[in-house]
Amino acid sequence: MTRRSPSFLDLETLLSQAEYHDIDVPVAQDIVETTVSKRSGGGKAGLGAIALSGSAGSDFQFQSTYSLAPREKATVSKVIDGLIREKAVQVNPVGDSALSKDALIEIEGTARITAASVMSKVFFVFRRLMLARDINDLSELAHLDLEDADVAEGIQRVYLQNELLPLPMLLEVTGSSLPHKVYVNVRPDFFIDEASADRLEGDLRVLGSVSRLISSGQYRVTDEWLLHGWEFMMRRIMMAQIQDDLEEVTRQLQRLGLDVPDDDVHAYISGPAIVIDAIALY
Repeated sequence: MTRRSPSFLDLETLLSQAEYHDIDVPVAQDIVETTVSKRSGGGKAGLGAIALSGSAGSDFQFQSTYSLAPREKATVSKVIDGLIREKAVQVNPVGDSALSKDALIEIEGTARITAASVMSKVFFVFRRLMLARDINDLSELAHLDLEDADVAEGIQRVYLQNELLPLPMLLEVTGSSLPHKVYVNVRPDFFIDEASADRLEGDLRVLGSVSRLISSGQYRVTDEWLLHGWEFMMRRIMMAQIQDDLEEVTRQLQRLGLDVPDDDVHAYISGPAIVIDAIALY
């Protein structure tokens, strides 16, 4: 087994899984306290060479990162090795594997950010602008587009100046051992060092738990990613009429030169597919 260098790590969840499966963890409590204290200073948003602090009490928080010392990385690798050795983790399960909700799996493949997550940034900008302008009528969304100066400024900050937002990312992982589509939910915190949500694409391994099993012919709406932060009933109302809006947003983003495939995940995930909640990416 080789030492892993994670770019994303939910250490508390990993150690709780180790405790549940009776995996020996050296000074686990010390590691948790150390990493939690490293993340307690708030997040950061990168704007070119500038970093803006985000406090825990603000309405809009930002992605947060923390550091792992080499010894802590070694401990993490030992914990994952122990889970695999005790068969608590299914490694690269094949087509006939019996997957169940909450099962731990490790898969390897090529990850890319889905259109739902690309476009979630646009709806984040819209929501931030609605709050700034004290807009309460949902129909006013129809009047917000890239021709609006404030919208254009917000889009520039997000897409051109690399503002890192407090949005969970939905990745699609292709080339895995599973025959159906594989998606990974990545929370906006727990990134390690210089890693961030905009650096998740490419070859990687995912350790996580199965959160959704979507059978053939079934669908799962993507509002938890696409409209993250919006109130629940607002999300339901918007998702009922959002398909035309998504097509228009796609066209506007394509005019900006952003590659958003037409057949990508937009308003829903179609089965057969699974969604994995990421514990570690490496």
